[in-house]
Amino acid sequence: MAAHDQDRVWFYYAQEKQVGPLDVHALRDAIADGSIGAEDYVYKEGFADWKPLKDVPELSSPGASRRTVSSRDAGASPEGAQRKGERLPIHELVVAHNGSHVATGHLSNISVSGVFFETPDAVFALNDEVKITLKEGRGLGKPMHLAGIIVRQSRDAGRDGAGYGLELRGIDEAARSRILDYIKRHQAS
Repeated sequence: MAAHDQDRVWFYYAQEKQVGPLDVHALRDAIADGSIGAEDYVYKEGFADWKPLKDVPELSSPGASRRTVSSRDAGASPEGAQRKGERLPIHELVVAHNGSHVATGHLSNISVSGVFFETPDAVFALNDEVKITLKEGRGLGKPMHLAGIIVRQSRDAGRDGAGYGLELRGIDEAARSRILDYIKRHQAS
């Protein structure tokens, strides 16, 4: 088992679904984006049972996060957990694949550390390595290729399809610059 996989010891239960295993950074991202709240439950190896998030000091104390807190994000979460990068809404067409499956859909948010995409094709699983191609669109301009690992997935009851949180890996400087440019342009609006 790779060291990165050994770090994936957290689970959470929120909005009638269980998500995990996750590393602590992916769990903090879920806290920061509101996927999990203080009354929702978390579990990790070594716990006797699931615990409310508010009762887990290492996740609820502001000093527990190793991530940088921007002034815009400082009050975003009562737990104090933050994303690695500024995340903004976007609507870009995307094609995702992992060698076994292909899915089409759209991005709903983006940062230099990750994206969230929604698709009617619920074909991926947590920890899948996925490559995505962003089609040419208004937000990012020309097409872009990105790769990463699925760290979050959601499926709404009564709705086909899924949403996937992809932690980006090996992003090149050109793609990073285009994403940062998009973020800067849309923070002001």
